[in-house]
This record gives sequence, C-alpha cells and structure tokens, in this order.
Amino acid sequence: MSTLQRNRMLVIICLALFMVMLDTLVLGVALPSIQKSFDAGIADLEWFTNGYTLTFAVLLIPLGMLGERYGRKRVFLIGIAVFTLGSLASALSTDALGLTLARALQGVGGAAIAPISLTLVSAAFPPKFRAAAIGIVSGVSGLGLATGPLVGGLIVNGSPWQTIFWINVPIGALAVACGWLWLRESKGEEKRLDIVGLLLIAAALLGIVFGLVRGNEAGWGAFEVWGSLAGGVALLPAFIAWEWRHPFPLLSLRLFKNRDYGALIVTGFWLYAGIFGAIFLLTLFLQQAQGYSALGAGVREMAWTGATMIAAPLAGLLIGRLGTRRVLLAGLLLQTVALCLFAILILANGAVFSFAYLAPAMVLAGLGMGLSLTPLSEGVLSAVPESSSGEASGVSNATRELGGVFGIAIGSLVFRQGGPIATPDDFGAHLTPVLYVYAAMLGAAFVATLLFYKRSGRAARESGKAVTAAAAME
Repeated sequence: MSTLQRNRMLVIICLALFMVMLDTLVLGVALPSIQKSFDAGIADLEWFTNGYTLTFAVLLIPLGMLGERYGRKRVFLIGIAVFTLGSLASALSTDALGLTLARALQGVGGAAIAPISLTLVSAAFPPKFRAAAIGIVSGVSGLGLATGPLVGGLIVNGSPWQTIFWINVPIGALAVACGWLWLRESKGEEKRLDIVGLLLIAAALLGIVFGLVRGNEAGWGAFEVWGSLAGGVALLPAFIAWEWRHPFPLLSLRLFKNRDYGALIVTGFWLYAGIFGAIFLLTLFLQQAQGYSALGAGVREMAWTGATMIAAPLAGLLIGRLGTRRVLLAGLLLQTVALCLFAILILANGAVFSFAYLAPAMVLAGLGMGLSLTPLSEGVLSAVPESSSGEASGVSNATRELGGVFGIAIGSLVFRQGGPIATPDDFGAHLTPVLYVYAAMLGAAFVATLLFYKRSGRAARESGKAVTAAAAME
C-alpha cells in the first residue's frame, strides 16, 4: 500500500471516529433542552444515553468479529451508514421513545466503527509507523471529545437541539462515499462463524451492562438489576467453556496466555472506569455547583479534552523513544495525581472557587489521558498477530466500555451517600470521596501495567504470532 493510500485511509478513519466521539459528549449539555422539548422525565434522559451505551457495548465484539470474517472495509462502511441513519432518526424524533431507539441505532453503528478503525490502521501501517498513526487517530478522537461540550453549548445557546444530530449526516455521507473509493478491503483469519458463541457473549454483555446502567435508578436490590447482573455473569463461564471446546471459536482464548495482552485488557477496564466516571461528575460540578452555563462549562472542559487532543499524537511519537510501557505508566500516574488534586481543591475551598485553580489539574488529567489512550491501543494491537487484530480490538473496546459503565455506576452510588444536596458546597462534599474512588481505580490500572505488562511492542507481537502458530499446530 502506497503512502497516499495510507493517508487517504487515515483521513476516512479519523472522519468517522470524529463523528462518533463528538456525539459522546455533545448530548450531555443538550439534555435540558431535549427534556423541555419532550416533557421528558429523568428516566427518559437516562435512556437517551443508555440506549446508545447498551447497543454499543454489547455489539463491539460481535461486529469486530464480523469485520474479520466478511471484510473490514464492508462492515466499517456499513457501521458509518447505520450511525448516520441513527443520527438522522434522532434529529427527526418526535417523542422520547423515538429518540431512545434512534440512539440505540447509533450505538449499533458506533460498535462497528470503533474496533474496526484500529484494525484497519494496524493492517495498513508497518510497525515503525503504526504507533504514530494510532496517535493521530487518538488525537482526532480527542478533538471530537474536546469540541463535543463546546458544540453542544453553542447549539443549546443558539440553535434547536436537533442540530447536534443533523451535523453528523453530511459527515457520515462524505465518509461513506470517500471510504468506498479509498479504502482497501482486508479480512482476518478465515474461520466458521460461531453463532452460539456470538449469542452467549452478546447476552452476557447485555445482562451486565443493563444491570449496571439501571442499578442506581431502579435500586440494586431490584430483580431487574441483580437478575440481569447475575445472568450476565453466569453466562461468561458458559461462553468460555463453549469457546474452549469449539473447533472454530469466536474468540481465541489462547491469546490471553500472552501476559501483556491480558494486562492491557485489565488496564483498559480500570482506566475507563476511573477517568470517564470522573468526567461525567466533573461536568455536573461545573454546571450545578459552580454555576456555569452549558456553553461556559463546555469551554472550560476544553482545558481537559484539548490537552488530550494534543497529548495523544505526541504519545505516538514518544512510544518509539521510550516504549509503550513507560508512556502508559506516565499517563496513568498523571491522571491519578490530577483526580487527587481535584479532591484536595474542593476539600480546601468548598465548591465555589475560581476556575484558575481548577484549570491546571484539568490540563494534567487531559495530558495523562492522551498519554494513556494511544499506548493502550498500540499495545493491544502489538500483542497479537495481525490476523487477530479485529478480535483483540473488539475485546479491548468492549472491556473499556464496561469499565466506563461500571465507573459511572459505582461513582453515582458513592455520590448519593450522605445527606441531601442543597448547596454547592454539599455537591462538593459528595463529590470528594468519589474522586478518591476514581483515583484508586486509576491506581489499579497503574499497578496492573507496572506488574504484568513487561515487554516491548515488537516482542509482544512476536509472542502473539507464536500463540497463533501453536494454536494452528494443535
């Protein structure tokens, strides 16, 4: 593949990921306007987010596998088209149920885009350029996150809320058209489709994610919550037992014999649990405790997300000099320190203080986030052979998504403990212990990386090839 072809492919991938990541945070600041438009209740607002989260998390692994079997380009472009149609349906929604279903359709498309995008990059770029390419993709994803709150705030202040979905339509159409012309088709390892395994993992993830997103609203003692969690957890060993015996498994469990791969899967779970839960509550802190408007909060959040956008491509360059492990450890440490600084600031000053005190900690968290996401993605893909990259990317993304849902659920549970929240200082008092919990989760990610992730990307990749060779001999 020529340099021009690689660059064109990178543009398409970045365009699609920018669209998906923009939608991740743009909805949050528009929720009050949507609530007023539909006269929606709190449960409806939750499902505007959860409808997307459920389908996205549940389908990451299955759609990643379908891309490996039926063609990465084909499934990737179908994912973009489905996401675009979901955006169109969201913009045209006339009631809460319609918007929830449209958001679920967006989740289906996003579940195809996220894992296959990294697989396409891994397959197209040679090892010496791969980390830099992943860094660029991560940087564009960071740009989508950075501009999400700002775009949402601008829309809320001057346009109908439907505009947050309309903007995806031309972007998606352009990505599909250019992708059809510029992307080259590729496939992973040829093997039969494991329908039973597909259904087992989808049902397990559905039960776990549904239980987590409903826990705080319905109550952790409600049957729909603990029953869903118990059912999902019970299906996991059934899935593993089936896959271990199946001659053509959906997931190659032998890949987990590679210690680096397993360590990074665990690290990704705790990273997303800690950092995305913190982003969720700190966004509320800026608006509900410090009194900023949606636009004002969005502008200030760019101190965090903008730093992520800058650090992610830089991490791709640093990996070549310092190695994946060192860059990842540095990023996790910066985020852990930043969350502790947030807690100390609130503990010392209450909830109302100048943003100038908060900005350095936000920048520190953003830099750490950018320095973590790129080596995490690069490390996972380098730990497996190219033929298994789609599978590895799907597992990694699904585990991270579960981590994010888990973090928000646990953080919300801790946040609700104690007395009522009547003043900004009450909000700060409830937030402080949650920040320490999130810092501990990031600390768990740091420990997992420090103790179990040892080898360089090249060595890990050779190990992944050895695992595949051994499996073939069996």
